[in-house]
Amino acid sequence: MGESLFPLVTKHFLISPGNEKNVLEDEWSVSLNNGDQTKVGSIHFEDGVLHGEVRMAADLNPEYEKSKYIQELFYSMARFVFQFKEIREISTHCRHENDHRVRGLEKAGYVYRENKDGSDYYSMKKQKTSWTGLYVMIGLIAGFVIGLTISNLFMGTIIGVLSGAIIGYLLDKREADNEK
Repeated sequence: MGESLFPLVTKHFLISPGNEKNVLEDEWSVSLNNGDQTKVGSIHFEDGVLHGEVRMAADLNPEYEKSKYIQELFYSMARFVFQFKEIREISTHCRHENDHRVRGLEKAGYVYRENKDGSDYYSMKKQKTSWTGLYVMIGLIAGFVIGLTISNLFMGTIIGVLSGAIIGYLLDKREADNEK
């Protein structure tokens, strides 16, 4: 349990916050994940968390402004910030002409939202869990087994699907209540 969360390690980068106690306030450094750990860029969060959204900006050396590096960096940072309960969306902006950045953001799962003042705004939203669908499918299978056992496939299927739907709904409701 004494393991440090930092630096965030990716295939090509080591990403470290300037202040491990207040990670969304200070600038982060982006270094190469090799023996010498050469600094190749920085990341900072703008304005902290506002209405469940955090804005991120990254400055990388030109030789690392390739879509594979952008994808790796932005995906890793999204995975990190979504560990915070209050953050539901991460966003960033880039110039429309910056093809590598645009492609990297899209490959990382960010979605184009709008163009404002010559910049494209992209964001990624935290995915909600849906237990209902999973438990309906499990209930359907269990219902077939119950139906075969009691020699009434129709009744077994109805009982299984209803049971699965109720369990899934209750789990989704509990998870939504925990997020509040």
